[in-house]
Amino acid sequence: MTLRPVADVDPPPFHVLNRTGGARALLVCDHASNALPRGCGSLGIAHKKMFEHIAWDVGAAAVTRRLADLLDAPAIMGGASRLFVDLNRYPDDPTAIAEYSDGTHVTGNSDLSAAERTRRLDWHRAYHGQLETMIAGFGDATPVLLFIHSFTPRIGDHQRPWHLGVLHDGNSPESDALLTWLRLRDDLVTGDNQPYSVDQPPSFSIFTHAIDPGRPYIALEIRQDLIETVEDAERWADLIAEALKESLSPGRFFGQD
Repeated sequence: MTLRPVADVDPPPFHVLNRTGGARALLVCDHASNALPRGCGSLGIAHKKMFEHIAWDVGAAAVTRRLADLLDAPAIMGGASRLFVDLNRYPDDPTAIAEYSDGTHVTGNSDLSAAERTRRLDWHRAYHGQLETMIAGFGDATPVLLFIHSFTPRIGDHQRPWHLGVLHDGNSPESDALLTWLRLRDDLVTGDNQPYSVDQPPSFSIFTHAIDPGRPYIALEIRQDLIETVEDAERWADLIAEALKESLSPGRFFGQD
């Protein structure tokens, strides 16, 4: 359920799951993988650090895989570590190919040649090109885009209390409906644009494919310590699938009407 660095195999720019899924929904997981393409070495990052949040969104791939099955929805997942290129950053954002991540110096991203920078951004273009192709495949039946991310439980000395957060740009009826449903659950601490919002920093995927073109969307952030194992990730995917089906009723996206 996780995608790990393999020294002798190049990861693809993206993975597509459940391509023929029947739901009018598309799952998007930018930071699914911590794999590094051949030719860039370790980027100067210790192997164990590649399994921490600086390299990928811990647990997000497992949640996305399970949701693709539960919702019968196609999914696209990034194929390489965000340290190689961050698919959810604008190409001209310095953090798209970050030299520092949460205090860790990514030495392999310093002083990149123009050719290497172009190679990294080619992966970025390939991923987002495929995402647009998948959206176009729905024709006039515009899908709801479901962005799946995870966040660290602690930043510095600050413990983040939220179990999950719903991020939006202030005009997402789908996000409002989901937030209303989640807040009926006494056992959940749900963040509204917490632990951060879609523009801190600007989320390229969400703005480019959803907000700017006016497509329906929901962007979820799940706390990483809750989904570190496959079993826990699947339990949270079960809850999220129920929440989506109930809050977006009567079957606008999931064929329940």
